[in-house]
Amino acid sequence: MRRMRISLAAAVMAASVAMSGCTGFSFTVDGLLNAPKLTEEQGEIHEALTAAVGGSITLKYPRNGDNRSAFVIADLDGEVGEEALVFYEYSTGGGSDDGIRVNLLDKDEEGKWYSVKELAGAGTDVDRVIITQMGEKSRCNVLVGYQSVTGGENSLEIYSCYEGDFKRVGTDTYSVLDTLDINYDGYREIVTIQRQNNADTGAVTAKASLLDMADGELVKTEGIEMCANVQNYVNTCSGLLNKQHEAIFIDGLNQDGSLQTEIVYYRYSSLQNPMQLSPQKLLPLCTRPTGYYSTDVDGDGIVEIPSTRPMTGYENAIIDEMVYMTTWNIYEDFFNLTEKYRGYYSISNGYFFAFPNRWNDLVTVKREADTSELVFYKYEGDINASNTEIMRIAAVARRDSQEYVDDGYRLIANKGQLDYYVKLPEDTREPLILTIDEVKNNFYIVD
Repeated sequence: MRRMRISLAAAVMAASVAMSGCTGFSFTVDGLLNAPKLTEEQGEIHEALTAAVGGSITLKYPRNGDNRSAFVIADLDGEVGEEALVFYEYSTGGGSDDGIRVNLLDKDEEGKWYSVKELAGAGTDVDRVIITQMGEKSRCNVLVGYQSVTGGENSLEIYSCYEGDFKRVGTDTYSVLDTLDINYDGYREIVTIQRQNNADTGAVTAKASLLDMADGELVKTEGIEMCANVQNYVNTCSGLLNKQHEAIFIDGLNQDGSLQTEIVYYRYSSLQNPMQLSPQKLLPLCTRPTGYYSTDVDGDGIVEIPSTRPMTGYENAIIDEMVYMTTWNIYEDFFNLTEKYRGYYSISNGYFFAFPNRWNDLVTVKREADTSELVFYKYEGDINASNTEIMRIAAVARRDSQEYVDDGYRLIANKGQLDYYVKLPEDTREPLILTIDEVKNNFYIVD
């Protein structure tokens, strides 16, 4: 029975990770979620839209970012009342109406929704929708990133809703798009990373830039170069670099399939990327297998960068049997990564357990093949001979939790429909055995 819980836990946590502040670009709403039921207001907007466009439509939901609805309802023009943007495509297809559409709707004097204007989008799927201030800070602009089935760079279109008009005011491309107050001026800046292929040499280069609007034109700073060995960006996370600077942490795949992190932040009146400025020192410290993404592990706002090494006893294991010790690092000035935590990170079950200092090199872990549990053992010189159990952690679907309680497990945390339980040996003479408070203090749910 318990064997099934591994995949269920992984699915629950995958959905949770997709909704967090960090974004993995492989996430697809269509693949995980059914279209949500419309609210009463969304239903009224949908009815007004279909009456205006005169056809059957399919709503398009953004795949990434904070706005995951096909309906964006906000004050877009700075006047009294809210407007709505809806993303959709015509269900019939096969003609000039193919492709995504974005429609602005407003309310008339009687409070009824009506369509103001429809514009054609620039791709086959909506990547993300961002509402932010650009240029004149009193105005909002809508940034929409579009994905294409052909792959490559995403298309960025910037829309303005002003003085009763809805129009496209800027276009660009990007591999990474995010907004944050990167120069700590009280406003959120737009940061993009663009990749370019050299047709003659095949080399791929990338550059991070700031975007803004000036006199109705899209303005881009010269930016900063990104590392040249990255083939694809797979995850981004924005947060604090330290207690002073906001930054974007970008996880990219190398040519050899490993993962590395780059950091883009603002200092000395320009963007900085320490990994590109000091690659020989920093890149080896933040390169690891795929799946280990940068994130804010402990919820203090500062993003940690993971690195890995073989867990004690697994130094000579083959890759299929390898178990890793994960170290979470923070970036500090002068091109330094400093260790913050070290322990076991369960990617599939979405948690990290930090090893206390007295465990260093004295405790190892084994996965039990027929359960969703991880067992911690006292290391006795050989992984196969290490059989003194120190602790076990189980990630359990809530509907199955009672049998663990009946078996002496204790609840230490929960997330959605997933409960995390620990079982400690009764032999308290072993100094490596933790108290329940120590377990709770060292256990982190990783979004």
